[in-house]
Amino acid sequence: MTALSKKMTAAVGISLSAVITGCASTDADEPSSPSASTNGAERGSSTYADGEFEAEGWYGNLPSSIEVTVTLADDRITAVKVTPRATDETSLGLQKRFAAAVPALVVGRDIDSVRLDRVAGNSGTPKGFNEAIEKIKAEASG
Repeated sequence: MTALSKKMTAAVGISLSAVITGCASTDADEPSSPSASTNGAERGSSTYADGEFEAEGWYGNLPSSIEVTVTLADDRITAVKVTPRATDETSLGLQKRFAAAVPALVVGRDIDSVRLDRVAGNSGTPKGFNEAIEKIKAEASG
């Protein structure tokens, strides 16, 4: 490998890392990836009931919403579906891109470690997603 190709490979790795980091974030107090402290099976019991849960999340100045369906097993998200609810084409396009990106970011993670920030060019839609996740956690813990 030439010196130039090594530099290019390093630059691509840094750029990819920045893009991935910018897509989703977790709270500073929470680990960015699942660990023993967030795995219900390793704690010995689950915090949340297993099953499929659905909630609507609202966000924005002109209230927009998305529907979020999550399947939980041992506190981990095993499946997720985001259903766009926007009525105008621009918002609908953003919600569709968000919905397509979310599964790769949250499936397999402990639900308590999931908090999205900016995904697929969306900064508002993740707020609705996070609200829906909080509602789902409340329902699954009751």
